[in-house]
Formats: sequence, structure tokens, C-alpha cells
Amino acid sequence: MKEKFKRLSTQDKKLQIQKIIAHCERLAAGYVRNWDPVNPEWETIEGCAYLRLSTDEQVAVEKGSLEQQVNIAVSEAISRSYSDKVNYKITKFYIEPGMTGRDDKRPRFQELTRAISNKIHGFVIIKEIARIARETEIWKKFFNLCISKRCHLFIRGLPFNPNDPTQILQLDILAAFAAYESNVNSKRTKESNFSAMISSGKFNSTHKVLGLDQLIVNGEPQVGFYIKNNEGLKVVEWIMRTFVKYASYQKVL
Repeated sequence: MKEKFKRLSTQDKKLQIQKIIAHCERLAAGYVRNWDPVNPEWETIEGCAYLRLSTDEQVAVEKGSLEQQVNIAVSEAISRSYSDKVNYKITKFYIEPGMTGRDDKRPRFQELTRAISNKIHGFVIIKEIARIARETEIWKKFFNLCISKRCHLFIRGLPFNPNDPTQILQLDILAAFAAYESNVNSKRTKESNFSAMISSGKFNSTHKVLGLDQLIVNGEPQVGFYIKNNEGLKVVEWIMRTFVKYASYQKVL
């Protein structure tokens, strides 16, 4: 599935991703439209859910993961309703596809934080801590925002109450683990890419590279595979020797 997605044109990739996102949005909208209270006699609190996948490839290849986050949010709202004897009603799903959690420059995440700041939501449901952010400082800032605006934070399987300020230390430790996990995964991906380059000449790229030509097999260009271009490599060697000689980018130019 992953290789099949990589072989698609840029336009086809966009269309496939848009189709998957639209399906998840319909699934979420259907829940909001058909919501019924667990118990009509209980108080109803309105809130939201935040969903995220890091890359477009994850959205396309791990379609079930985005859908799963919708279903997990719904299940968590129902479960919490029974345990707290309160009807937790999700009125909005913030779906953030193909966006890294390493910064907070995410449109849907910024929309979510503005809504919480304006006290629009009484709670927010997240599948896991890494979905909201991979960086500790971003997570802590969001956590404190929720506390200050009295927006309850529900994270499935979290071993403590994230709405209790006295337990911030435990949250800091958990957030640090999330950042550590992200760094390990990033390192593992880079090592895997390097190994692929060494063993098979494969790059995770389709850009033109000076000194290399895209590999052609049976008349078809192979995405991410290259062969040597001896004339181009002579230019690369000249550029490198000239830079070593003058130690100046401007002089090389």
C-alpha cells in the first residue's frame, strides 16, 4: 500500500488524501448529527475531539488510524459519561491530517486553542498525548490553557487526572517521554533511509540531483532510485575542491 501510494502522481495523491479526509469528516458529522444523551436526566457538557496524523503518507496508508481516532473519541465520551454521570457531547471534531506535532503552527490546532481560550468547549478528547504535540513545551502550554479555562482534558488510558494541577509533574514526565519517542522514531527513519541509500541506491526523493540520473527500468522512471552521471559528478567534484580551496561560498559562486 505504501509503495503504491508513492508511485501516484502528486495530483492523485492529493485526491486520495482529500477523499479519505472527507470520509472521516462525514463519519464525525454523522456522530454529531445523531448524538443522543446516555441519560436524559443527567447534565450535558459540550466539548470536542482533536485528531492528527503526522504525514500525508500516514493519512493515505493508515486510513484506519484516522477513522480509529474518531471512533476512540466517541467511545471515550460515552465511557466518561457513564463513569461521571454526565452527558459528554462532542459537538466538533478538529481533524488535522498530515501535520507534524513538533510545532503548534497547525491550522486546526490553533483553531482549537482559540476555541478553548474563548471557553467554547467544556472538554477535549485526544487519543494519546503525542497527538496534541511531540514537543514538551507545546504540550505543557496546551495543558495549562485547558486548566485555566476549565476545559477538561480526556486522554484514553492516562494513569492520572490531567485536570489536577498538583499532578503536573507526572504530565511533564509523560510529555518528555513523548518527545523522546518522537526523536527515536525520527532517528530510526533517518537510519533506515541511509541504509536504503547504501544498500540499494534508494533515496526518499524524486528531485533532480547533480551527479545522478533517475533510474529507468523498462522505460519507466523509478521513484527514489538513481544511477551515476559521470559528467555531473565531475562538476560536483570541482565544486567541492573549489570550496575546500577557498573556504568561501561566495568565492565558489
